Amino acid sequence: MTRGIQFAAALAVAAALGAGATAFLSRDPVGAPLEAPRPEVAAESGAAAVSASARTDYDARIRGLAAALEQERAERVGLAAEVASLSGELARVRRGSVGQATARSHAAASGDGAAPKGPRPLDVDALVGAGFPEQTVREFKANVDQMELDRLYLRDIASREGWLNTSRFREETEALKFDMASTRDDYGEEFYDWMLYSTGHPNRVAIGDVMTGSAAEGVGLQPGDEVLSYDGQRIFSATELRDATIEGEVGHLTPIEVMRNGRLTRLMVPRGPLGIRVDAATIEPQRPS
Repeated sequence: MTRGIQFAAALAVAAALGAGATAFLSRDPVGAPLEAPRPEVAAESGAAAVSASARTDYDARIRGLAAALEQERAERVGLAAEVASLSGELARVRRGSVGQATARSHAAASGDGAAPKGPRPLDVDALVGAGFPEQTVREFKANVDQMELDRLYLRDIASREGWLNTSRFREETEALKFDMASTRDDYGEEFYDWMLYSTGHPNRVAIGDVMTGSAAEGVGLQPGDEVLSYDGQRIFSATELRDATIEGEVGHLTPIEVMRNGRLTRLMVPRGPLGIRVDAATIEPQRPS
């Protein structure tokens, strides 16, 4: 009987110790009961971690695209400058002393001793200084920048998806090509003239040589003259001048305006081939008085 009582007491003590150990293990170091994290809290923590990671990836991609854009712009400017330099050397070799005289005329007309070389970003200050509203200039720049960004993103997508050197890429790139002619229509010829100059694009057709016996020689056109207009139409490229001369009635006397030694000269020429060799020049336009 005594042994039975002792055995029951031992079981009771063991049970009490087991319960105490369980309670102790279910508490934190300061004695508070431990609770399992709620499912909704765990889900929120996971979503926050995913969101932060996605934002980091997005920021890194934007920085990478921005760096690629700057590199592409720099490479384009460098290549354009190199092409312009080589073209100039070739033209000078072909024209000889006439080309040298024309180059001096271009340098004098630019105002600073040298014409700008190679395409470059739009000079907002130059256009504002020429009298154009700053808001208009910045709006135009924003449109040009957006078009360049669209081209950059198109290249990025084409590279990732494997259709960079395909007809699809060429077609979509052509669709995003900046249309300078639309600038002329939307912002006017004076703005277009300054835009070409400030970005380093040719904005003048300069006469490099006058053929013997030609219509140009007959009316007194000279090497170094810069063609401003033909039959009242502003001229910014040799293509525009050529197209203008084949319109209308052959032989009809047509006004042509040229800048000669800083002065505007107006002559009458028979419509048709002028008989001149021309160069593209980038020359600062006259500022509005």
